[in-house]
Amino acid sequence: MVGNDVRHDTRVLKSALALADAGLGVTVLGLSTTGRREESDLGPVRIIRVPAGRVVRDAAAVQRSRRRSRLALAVPEEERQAREQRLTLRQRDRELQDDLGARVRAAQVDLAHRSVRARAEADRRLRRVERLGWRLVDAAVSRSPVAASWRRVLPEIDDYALALGPVVDSLEWDVIHAHDVHLVGIASHAVARRRRSGRRADWVYDAHEYVAGISLYGSRTRRKRAAYLDLEREYIRDAAAVITVTDPLADRLRRDHRLRERPTVVMNSPVLGPLSPDAPSLRRTLGLADEVPLLVYAGGVSAARGIGTAVEALVRLPSAHLAVVAVPSVDVQAAQRLAELAERLGVDDRFHLVDPVAPEQVSAFVSSADVGLLPLLHFGSHEVALANKLFEYLQGGLPVLVSDCRAQADFVSTHGVGRVHVAGDVDSFVREVEPLLRGESVPAPGLVAELLAPLAWEHQAERLRGVYAALLGDEVRHSAADGSAPAALRTARVTELADVVEVPAPTAARPSVLAIGPANMAGQAWEWARAAERVVPGVRAEVLSVDRGSAVAFEADVVVPASTFARDRGWAERRQTEALATWTHALLEAGRPVFGTMNGRDFTGDANVLRAGGVEVGLVMHGSEIRSPAGNAARSPWSPFRDPGEPLTRRLQEQWETLHPRVRAFDGPVFVSTPDLLVDLPEAHLLPVVVDVDAWASAAPVLEREVPRVVHAPSRAALKGSEHVERVMARLVADGLVEYVRVEGVPPDEVRAAVRSCDIVLDQFSIGTYGVLAAEAMAAGRLVVSYVSPLVRRAGELPIVEATPEDLEEVLRSVLADRDAAQATAAAGVAFVREHHDGRRSGEVLRDVLGLRGT
Repeated sequence: MVGNDVRHDTRVLKSALALADAGLGVTVLGLSTTGRREESDLGPVRIIRVPAGRVVRDAAAVQRSRRRSRLALAVPEEERQAREQRLTLRQRDRELQDDLGARVRAAQVDLAHRSVRARAEADRRLRRVERLGWRLVDAAVSRSPVAASWRRVLPEIDDYALALGPVVDSLEWDVIHAHDVHLVGIASHAVARRRRSGRRADWVYDAHEYVAGISLYGSRTRRKRAAYLDLEREYIRDAAAVITVTDPLADRLRRDHRLRERPTVVMNSPVLGPLSPDAPSLRRTLGLADEVPLLVYAGGVSAARGIGTAVEALVRLPSAHLAVVAVPSVDVQAAQRLAELAERLGVDDRFHLVDPVAPEQVSAFVSSADVGLLPLLHFGSHEVALANKLFEYLQGGLPVLVSDCRAQADFVSTHGVGRVHVAGDVDSFVREVEPLLRGESVPAPGLVAELLAPLAWEHQAERLRGVYAALLGDEVRHSAADGSAPAALRTARVTELADVVEVPAPTAARPSVLAIGPANMAGQAWEWARAAERVVPGVRAEVLSVDRGSAVAFEADVVVPASTFARDRGWAERRQTEALATWTHALLEAGRPVFGTMNGRDFTGDANVLRAGGVEVGLVMHGSEIRSPAGNAARSPWSPFRDPGEPLTRRLQEQWETLHPRVRAFDGPVFVSTPDLLVDLPEAHLLPVVVDVDAWASAAPVLEREVPRVVHAPSRAALKGSEHVERVMARLVADGLVEYVRVEGVPPDEVRAAVRSCDIVLDQFSIGTYGVLAAEAMAAGRLVVSYVSPLVRRAGELPIVEATPEDLEEVLRSVLADRDAAQATAAAGVAFVREHHDGRRSGEVLRDVLGLRGT
């Protein structure tokens, strides 16, 4: 396991190939930069890359923001805006009245407006002071290593665990090789879980750096460094073996952590042999003549690497060029900052940022330069480091100029392969590089070959295999048919990176398994699942639904009690394991998680886990969870969200403000079930609601009774405009014109019976859309009367009689007066539902967008 994308990490790749050549089955698990799981083969090595999200990290940021907001003296901007909106609504109401009392109240409201605006200006100034204060607090805390627990300071470590842990558990393995400090906890916990199930498991810690002295730059502060040390200290003694990169670092690790054994040193040296004949030339890439002096730095770019020293030195080296072969690092903007420094100094025409080449081509690529640079600044980890690039420069025949960090300075001075400058000192850099550019202090090729021979990767790989031979012992001996595995572990030839090419792993095409859950609102998850199975034969779909104890329950394949879903981690882990083993696609509903709250309280954690496991993930949004109350209030005169201070409106708006940015940031397919939601999610796909037309079909005549029966069946009265319906129906019933039935909180079968036997269904009169109930009523051949906004009606001819709260009574009286036209509209509804909502279109949308495969 490694916390990067593996591609440029030569230590990881060389180690994997060395162990695979010795007869071990090796899988490298790294991070994907594409947001998708990727599998490939590098010769005998399997590589899996999985995406890691920022669920825990983002949640920690939100919690910190909330804690600080509770301490704030300034009124939150959102609260001020809500108060202004309430005052504006009140003022509009007063303006409709033309009496003295109304004018007095309007003046009072105007005065309140002025007060709010004055307080807003005071709050804005106070917030600026508060932000400055928190910046000072953050700066002070970041400089303090006191009580720096990794669990509090490094939430991203838990994000790695969310991404990598389930994948590790899904694989078969005997040993985890954890590269670098980020993954030690994940490895230790995975071993513990595997041992609990009665299986053999160990882990090896490969310490790339001296954590107590890692360089500080950007967001890596003293406090974060102390937290990484806390992480290493907690788990390093759990490892079955520790290996590291230099002798000084091995000694420090043993001393600092009181290890029983000295870590095995496996240096980052290259595989010796002829330079790659296919590698491009750095000098030719830059278009420089052979006589132009060329300095090169190849590797990760950050302020701590001291490359700025070399850029500043170009001012004093008027004919020299500097090429920085920039491997992506934590600080992705560092290379650009170097370019900006070169421009400020007027040397940008001699400063070159160059894309990296394949790891096995580095030595050949840089060999056309004159000097290889390692200008590291002084940090504890740099004092004990012998970077891989040092050996790559030497293998390419370059003399090296290194800073006076202890280990590399001693190596260069002892072996006479270059010169040493004072770290960060431009004068010293210039003074020491000039002799190298003149050809002085250049080591003879024979000396370099003699120096590198005992340090070459072939010998380091033998040490690495020795660790595994000691760790696996007899188990390896009996795993080989000829009984030669232990010897092979110590003496196998090492495949060179130049000999293998990473290729995508072949995938076995199998029919898709689509999971949908956990909301199943109005039974739509069930209907979409069945629609997908009908449209794509061979697809299997399953629906997970949470049982909240309501009388209104819909069919599902897996029903879990709400308490189990929320609190039973064992259930969640079993469900997740089963899902990763069987699902190919998942639709997460309403922004909710599907594995309980184990990976977080919204969809993001489960989406990351599923994607890491190779499952294609989409989102489907039903309505209130993603519809902006403020936006709806602005568009609909009868919106239920006109008062921003009303509790339901405030709660839904807060929910929208939290969920909407996460849904918009999601880079997978997003679906909405009703057309109006495309306003909030314009890039989403419309997944039409589905109705079983035959099951809803009714032979009962429409509007032939002298006193027609009218049904209103609100799923949530506050959002359906039910109060408007009740007022109008009370008058029509009193006049003896209709029979009125309100159906609410009953099982679906009772709703169906009521709709199929009535004449008119009143849907909703506030939000401005139509949904499942309207489609069901049309399928039953009933006349649907509802408020549908022009935005939704523009999508096509809709056989729903338009009515608003203001004209509902007038519309119903017109319907009763012209029953023939109303009957024709009701009949058109059946054909409309068969064309748009019988499941065919929904199944096709799922097939095409998700790429569902059948038999």
